[in-house]
Amino acid sequence: MNECIFCKLVRKEIPSKVVYEDDNCVAFLDVMPRSKGMCLVVPKKHYTFFDEAFDTSSKAFDIALIIGKKIKESLEPLTVFFSVIQAQVPHFHIRVYPVYEDQIPLGENQPIETNEAELTELASKIKSVYVDWEPKKKEVVEVIKEVPVEKKKSKPKERTEEEVKVEKKKEQEKDFWKRRNLEMA
Repeated sequence: MNECIFCKLVRKEIPSKVVYEDDNCVAFLDVMPRSKGMCLVVPKKHYTFFDEAFDTSSKAFDIALIIGKKIKESLEPLTVFFSVIQAQVPHFHIRVYPVYEDQIPLGENQPIETNEAELTELASKIKSVYVDWEPKKKEVVEVIKEVPVEKKKSKPKERTEEEVKVEKKKEQEKDFWKRRNLEMA
């Protein structure tokens, strides 16, 4: 989608303050943040809803965790919020909000003022933090389904009169114990 602003940012047609990039996603500072250091994690592949590219969305969430940790260590907010809201840009993304004292950086807040120098400094601080964590590799397990082999049916063995009597007696004993257990319960 050529007109998508996030696609343009991913292709570097529009400058941004990138804090993380890999083969699947790019994370950059929001130029209209709701809090100081707010970042967006954007998949390089264009899609709108998380379930349109489940594996890529999973990787984006992993990257959001890493960015959250980098923000927490470099900018020292009280905490970090994560949200997925497809309100303004129809390209799946995760917002990573640092929360500072006396500030609630939710969607209803107005963007805070920032400038190029501040964004450059924040990006440098966030990028400088090393996070010693990598997402676990997904293990592919091959399932082999056994196909039942049809056995040749043989004629049932003819039973002697004595075998029939013994089997009948065993059934009667089983029934007796079933009734007894029910009566005692």
